[in-house]
Amino acid sequence: MMPTSPHDDREVWLVVQTKPRQERVAVSHLAQREVVPYCPLFLEPVWHLRAPKGPVPLFAGYIFVRCDSGRQLNAVRYCPGVLRPVSFDGRPAMVDEAFIMSLRDLEGDRGFIIHEDVARPMSKGCRVRVMGGPLKGLEGMFNGYVKGGQRAQVLLGLLRAQRLVEVDVASLSVVA
Repeated sequence: MMPTSPHDDREVWLVVQTKPRQERVAVSHLAQREVVPYCPLFLEPVWHLRAPKGPVPLFAGYIFVRCDSGRQLNAVRYCPGVLRPVSFDGRPAMVDEAFIMSLRDLEGDRGFIIHEDVARPMSKGCRVRVMGGPLKGLEGMFNGYVKGGQRAQVLLGLLRAQRLVEVDVASLSVVA
C-alpha cells in the first residue's frame, strides 16, 4: 500500500472522539497509521494549585485527523485511544482546512495556544446579556474573566442594588 500524500484531494479533516484523557495516546498511534493527527494544545492560566501546569488539549476528548475517510476510516476507528469518529446522520463530521490552519497559526512555533492569543469578545465595562441559566434575560456590565476564563463576573441590577455575580462565559452575549 502506497502512503498517501498529505495534500491528497480525497483527504479531509475528521473530528475524532478519544477515550478520556487519551488524546496523546491516540495521536501517537494514529501517526503510525498513515494518517495525520492533530491535537491543538492550550496553555491555560493556573487558577488553583491542582490545575495542570503544562499545555492541555484545547478540545478535551477530541482530536482532528486528516485522512481518506473512505479508505482509512477503520484505521482511525480501531486505534488505541480512539473512542469513535464523530458522525452526524451516519456521515463523518468534517472540519474545514482553514479552521485547522487558524488553530496552527495561533500556536505558532510554541506548539500551543496561550491565553493572551485567544481573542476575547468582551472587555471590562461592555454591556452583556445572560442568555441561559437562572439569570437568563438580565443585562449587566461585564467586569472580567475568572477561573481560567471559563467564568465571568457581571455587575447586574438585582433587588434594587448592583450585585456582582459569576456566570459561565458561554451564557453571555455582548449587547450592541
